[in-house]
Amino acid sequence: MSERLQSLLNEMNVILQKEKVRKEEGRKRGERFNMFELLGVAHYEVIHSKIIACFLDPKASHGQGDLFLKLFLNIIDDKTDLNTTKAEVYTEYDIKNNGRIDIFIKDCLGNGIIIENKIYASDQDEQLIRYNKFAGSTLTNKAIYYLTLYGNDACESSSKGVAYNRISYTEHIVNWLQSCIQHSATMPAIRETLVQYFNHIKQLTNQDMDTINKEALLKAMVANPEATAAICNSQEEYKKYVYETYVRPEFENYAKEKDLIFEDVNLFSGRGDRGFYFRRRNWASAAIWIYTERSGEWAFYWGISNYNGDHMKVEKVKLECLKNKPTDYWPYGWEDLEQYAHWNLDTISEMIKGNYVKFIKDLVNKAIEELENKKLPMP
Repeated sequence: MSERLQSLLNEMNVILQKEKVRKEEGRKRGERFNMFELLGVAHYEVIHSKIIACFLDPKASHGQGDLFLKLFLNIIDDKTDLNTTKAEVYTEYDIKNNGRIDIFIKDCLGNGIIIENKIYASDQDEQLIRYNKFAGSTLTNKAIYYLTLYGNDACESSSKGVAYNRISYTEHIVNWLQSCIQHSATMPAIRETLVQYFNHIKQLTNQDMDTINKEALLKAMVANPEATAAICNSQEEYKKYVYETYVRPEFENYAKEKDLIFEDVNLFSGRGDRGFYFRRRNWASAAIWIYTERSGEWAFYWGISNYNGDHMKVEKVKLECLKNKPTDYWPYGWEDLEQYAHWNLDTISEMIKGNYVKFIKDLVNKAIEELENKKLPMP
């Protein structure tokens, strides 16, 4: 088996090197130029929601009326009988004290669609439950769609008892954009914008490998089914090995250098409430957490909270280095990691290169500096 594994890995490496050369040659020809990547929109749900909503809006400046909206409803197999010619499209739709809907589409007949867009952000408590309650009180026919990169489920605390549909960038958005591009062949400005966004999504979802190289890779895997199965079945062990070999020792060294305490909690256990934290020795129980409630090391965010699970008994003050407002558990604010929220294979690669460790250390350094400059209590 070891020889077959090494042979498969060598063959894969040759294919990946060809793909690397192809991309570099494309870059030199300007084929990799992408305004969406240049503007840094990759991980921001709000910007993606605005881009998607713009094409869905029959009144938008693309001038194609309800064409793109009809194509989208067909791709997601929507059953709400939405009147597309009368549809209105909103982003960040405010439902008072119950949150903001990422994309809300409704017509004058009481039909409506709610799209919750999650790329790397974690679910808010009872988020889909609140949206479902709003929809039930304002719409005759409704559908709730949960949009993620790969079609993941919403967490139970957000969605318990809610009938919602999972859609993904990998399948539904990619297929919709392809259809929109085909229907925009005679409109170069619109077509090229769609093409750039389509390419951006393909990169974001790791689908931008050349067809020939991808087929060669798949054929190599099919020709070595046992070795491929061994690799695929070892993903979780691979992640754990990389963390324990390349990440934890670096964090321990960093903590020693900065006179901090570092601990990881329940990682790779399958249990909820896990992550890792750093804290000063004179902080009784407060800590800077990198934290998730999801299984599979997914949807990490960070902030400052007690390491023992209790509320920090301090006045709520949002730190500048944290994006979201304070809560009882996160009295100085919190923020989704976005860039490394998911410990997928791309993040694992960044761990090996050292980029993940540097990213986390920079966050901790900024938080400590701001806490000390503002003399905020860390009980």
